[in-house]
Amino acid sequence: MQRSWGVTKMNDAQVRLSGEAFQGAVSFLKALAAAGQGRAGDGVERSTFKRSTLEGWLDTDAATWLRAQGLGPYAFYRLREAGEIGALPAAAEEVLRGAYYRAVADTVLHDRELAVVLDALAAVGITPILFKGAVLAHTAYPDPACRSMGDLDLWLTDSDPSPGLRVMARGQAALEAIGYVQRHKPTRPIALMVQRSGEIQMIGQHPGSGLVELHWGTFAGEWLRRSAAVDEALIREQVRPVIILGRPARSLAPEDAIIQLAVHLAVNHQMAYPGLRGLLDLVLLARAGDVDWAEVTARAKSWRVGTATWLVLHLAADLFGLDEAAPAIAHLRPSSARRWWLGRFASARSLLALRDLTRGPLRFVYQLLLVDRARDALRLFWRAVWPEDDWLAARYGQAGSGVRLRHLLGAVRGRV
Repeated sequence: MQRSWGVTKMNDAQVRLSGEAFQGAVSFLKALAAAGQGRAGDGVERSTFKRSTLEGWLDTDAATWLRAQGLGPYAFYRLREAGEIGALPAAAEEVLRGAYYRAVADTVLHDRELAVVLDALAAVGITPILFKGAVLAHTAYPDPACRSMGDLDLWLTDSDPSPGLRVMARGQAALEAIGYVQRHKPTRPIALMVQRSGEIQMIGQHPGSGLVELHWGTFAGEWLRRSAAVDEALIREQVRPVIILGRPARSLAPEDAIIQLAVHLAVNHQMAYPGLRGLLDLVLLARAGDVDWAEVTARAKSWRVGTATWLVLHLAADLFGLDEAAPAIAHLRPSSARRWWLGRFASARSLLALRDLTRGPLRFVYQLLLVDRARDALRLFWRAVWPEDDWLAARYGQAGSGVRLRHLLGAVRGRV
């Protein structure tokens, strides 16, 4: 990258922003999040973008950075809507235009696939709960192409409080009947996925089809199983009917969706890519519905995911101006020492610089800092290096001292 924007290339993924570039990026992100929200007294939407700011900041490097953050399609849509796309240098406009129209083409394929999948599941009596991109693109964003996605996430659930093996088997069979096959990953065996409320990955074999994940739950992973107490029965009771592509489906209640997005971004992605897009997801979701922030606070605390939820809401407020979440941020705020340590791993500046914590042992330190209770953090650490025999059998297909040693070495190297 050139130095005109105040950006220095550090490696293949990460960049360093000058103070001026950082301030310009934050100003732009807040304007981007506010676009489409405020209207003048005559009902006409007012642009939140100042042409002088665009001309001084949004050059080709900045446009490339927006695309790398997964924000290119949305930025193009909002700038074009506000009549400001012409204020950009031609090369910068081309970068954003290309990102948007590639997303349009991808959205056509994803929408077609989602419609086929919903029809197949409906034929066997399943109305799935859509979450993350599959529902956000159609309910929180002004145009589905503004929110790109790599797969489709569907939670298959019924009234049975068990892991839902019966409904999962019906759903998997329905997709196999239309040409999907299960993808087996050695690091994600089905026995482990059932334990962790994970997913079955189904890959389409026809042109234009891709990855569909059938989930046992919306809060998945070892961190949650060891450290939290998410009430999925309550989540099931609170789901809402929604029409997607003219077909009936279900979605999480706004409060549960806020917490799910926050925990998924903070814990599962360690605030790495798609960090900024994940924050924008949450901001647009919050502004698309009537969120009870007191309920968000109560559930996050009760489920012991308060620190993770606070971190994401705090960063969303700093970078995108989510001021309406201020009460929840204040009530979920951890100690000053915890905030200081978390800031060493995840901050507004680290997100803008595309820092990636997902590789290496530092991610374990960061994840321990996110645990609400000290005793849960100790248990998480102990079981990360010395898990139960049934966990080893689920993960590696067998238990025993040799398997335990292999796991321990992998944990030390940050490869588990």
